[in-house]
Amino acid sequence: MKKIIVVCAAVITCLFAESCKKGLLDQSPLNQITDGTYWQSSDDAVMFATRMYTYMPQDNFVYYEGMSDNGITNDNNTRRFGNSTQDPTISSKEWSYEPMRQAYSFFSNVDKVPGMDAGLKKRLVAEVKFVMAYRYFIMTTLYGDIPFVHSLITDPNAADLPKTPKAEITKNVIQWLDEAAADLPASYTGTDLGRATKGAAMALKARVYLYNSQYPEAAAAAKAVMDLNIYQLYPDYYAFFQKDGDYSSEDIWSFGYTLSVRQNSLRDILGSQALMNGRNILDPTAELVSDYESKNGYYPYTKDPSYLATDPFNNRDPRLRQSILCPGDIFPYPNFPNINQYDPFNNAGDRIGGDLGSRSGFSWAKNVDRYDYVRSGTNNWKAFRFGEVLLNYAEAQNEAGGPTAEVIAAIDKIRIRAKMPTVAQTFAINNILVSQSTLRTFIRHERRIELAGEGLRYFDILRWKIGEQVMQGPIYTVDASAGITAISTANGKINKYPKTVIETRFFNNPKFYVWPIPQSAIDASKGVLTQNPLWK
Repeated sequence: MKKIIVVCAAVITCLFAESCKKGLLDQSPLNQITDGTYWQSSDDAVMFATRMYTYMPQDNFVYYEGMSDNGITNDNNTRRFGNSTQDPTISSKEWSYEPMRQAYSFFSNVDKVPGMDAGLKKRLVAEVKFVMAYRYFIMTTLYGDIPFVHSLITDPNAADLPKTPKAEITKNVIQWLDEAAADLPASYTGTDLGRATKGAAMALKARVYLYNSQYPEAAAAAKAVMDLNIYQLYPDYYAFFQKDGDYSSEDIWSFGYTLSVRQNSLRDILGSQALMNGRNILDPTAELVSDYESKNGYYPYTKDPSYLATDPFNNRDPRLRQSILCPGDIFPYPNFPNINQYDPFNNAGDRIGGDLGSRSGFSWAKNVDRYDYVRSGTNNWKAFRFGEVLLNYAEAQNEAGGPTAEVIAAIDKIRIRAKMPTVAQTFAINNILVSQSTLRTFIRHERRIELAGEGLRYFDILRWKIGEQVMQGPIYTVDASAGITAISTANGKINKYPKTVIETRFFNNPKFYVWPIPQSAIDASKGVLTQNPLWK
């Protein structure tokens, strides 16, 4: 995806700088785009469409973990959503009509490009529809009913629009995705890697249906992605989230990064300070760690006969240590071999309560680039992947038709890749009978574990309406009261840490299932835009 990254970075630089010198396709500064100075060549159209990808999920999407029961962060606004102290002054994170304005500008001007290949134009239009569909989807998912822009607005007096019901907007989103899927290629090669594909539009469609509880439609959409026979699970769960998995068989669409142009921020956000030169901005919660089964499928893991209180992270679902650094874990870096044990009790950088230390006693391993210790990271942010499609299909089909063999087969693919027992084996060892209800509970658990660290748990909490159950009460540190035998007590070091409250959360009002419309947007609307009823 080198070309798309380079072009994106260059366009962003020009668009947001005060001026931009000629040289980039020998054109006028992009912050001075007019119909007369732009849209002169196919390259102009390609560059404009490429810039639209900057409105798609990137590395900072991981902050949604800190809004859920999966994460605890020191980022103030994210933390306020996590502990339910948000208000309309900090809810503008996803409120933006700039992507829509840019999309309609593209649609209004692309026909002006002289001599443009018809096939290329059709594909670029489809790419822009894909991005616009995502933006409306994310806004309606969070804010509910919002103003719906149908075309390029050039008259400022026409910019104030009333809200349109979420369901009506969603119908348009599905239509755009169907149109996009029809005109997008199944795959790309070379410098076009990273552009939206048919499978990406179809995967987003499945997510849209699922998040709107349209289960038969969601199951059919996810099954359509599976039936493309293009995608399959990457053999190594941990490596998939490294550069190894970029543009692999599981990677349906990801936002790309490179060393020379733009690196991601995942090391800073997620990484251990002592082991990874990170900043521990977002840590996993101890409750998430406790939710991983034993490697034999016992749930909770403490039911496993091999369980030892002094070695609680061993003999667990392998995805635990592939996603999260636990006290005592060895995680060597090729370029930094001097400190390789994760020790939040003694290592200065990661010590609980330290300036750059972990809040919970855990740190993330998933998504943190293992190949380059000095810089941030160049692994892509995997926004849509086949593993999620399988889980989307399993959940939707179970809701629509119960626990069929196809539902269980989809989950088993995920479990087998993780080197975990199958659904049948897991249910048997835990004395659980298969039913729609028990499988629903299991699928929700599997989603949490498989998708941990990817930002999607927060959205599951909202749509399942489980905030009162999982987002209330204290958040604790690691409970190492019994001691962690993997950590040496030589030279005055400690291997024990008492279970301690980090913060208390209060998800005690149904208004927290929808975001308040930003007060700044309401103030600018001249009375047309009103606040969400639950937030009045």
